[in-house]
Amino acid sequence: MYKIKEGMLSWILHKITGVSIVGFLIFHIWGMSQMSKGPEAFNAVIETYKTPLFMVGEVLLLGAILFHGINGMRLILGEFTAWAMRKNKMLAYATYIIAGLLFIIGGLLMWRAEG
Repeated sequence: MYKIKEGMLSWILHKITGVSIVGFLIFHIWGMSQMSKGPEAFNAVIETYKTPLFMVGEVLLLGAILFHGINGMRLILGEFTAWAMRKNKMLAYATYIIAGLLFIIGGLLMWRAEG
């Protein structure tokens, strides 16, 4: 059995968040195309976006973008510095902590603004 350590966990989460962000972009483009069909279609899409399911989705999107971006910075740093390669485990945990804290703060702010 493989043990999922911080490096593999970061790799898995990076792939999942990347695919999720692309999925959101496709859905967003589709939503924008629906909105261009007139005022009624525009209002219908906006009302759909105001549902609790979409509010949760927006908060999860924030988390995906935060993790993907911060982990991407960690990966770039690792490509260009030997120091980052030696400190990979510490940087992986720092990525989880920073992304998690920003996700909690941003999610609370988003949820408060919606409510």
